[in-house]
Amino acid sequence: MAELPNDAGTLRLRIELWDREAPVRGPLPVEGTDGRAPAGRLLARAGVEALDRRDGEWWPLVQLPPILLAPGAVGALVAALQDVLQGTAPGAAWASGEDAALGLQVGAGGEGGALLVEAGVDLSLPLAELSGAPRRPGAELALFRWTAARGGAVAFADGLRRELEALGGDG
Repeated sequence: MAELPNDAGTLRLRIELWDREAPVRGPLPVEGTDGRAPAGRLLARAGVEALDRRDGEWWPLVQLPPILLAPGAVGALVAALQDVLQGTAPGAAWASGEDAALGLQVGAGGEGGALLVEAGVDLSLPLAELSGAPRRPGAELALFRWTAARGGAVAFADGLRRELEALGGDG
């Protein structure tokens, strides 16, 4: 699980990579480079959570249904975060995929060298599933903005990298 907390330690974005989509099975073997199956999409879950000081537990403010991330999406996020942290880019913007259920922007702008984080969540899918109404992508959005310490962003990028490696990389 990768967590990007605010600098007060009371709010965080959590992304957890669960598994990799398996290649379609059929009568012909599916092989990629070096005899490995091509990398499938990643199944992940994500949410924005708040810390309850009374019990020390993190509670979801918004929890997305499982999302599918294209091969290379997580690696692109990690690389973009590294560029921001190394000062070679002023900011980074990332979306979870075609449906953009989750969007993330990280950049300079916080006081004392802190990073400004914006996590956008498209609520149209969970609302459609709950209500039975048609999905309206982009019509119901939630934006969370906070400042984050650079150390928290480093830990977040490293957490994503480790989870990706555990699932075979190339995500």
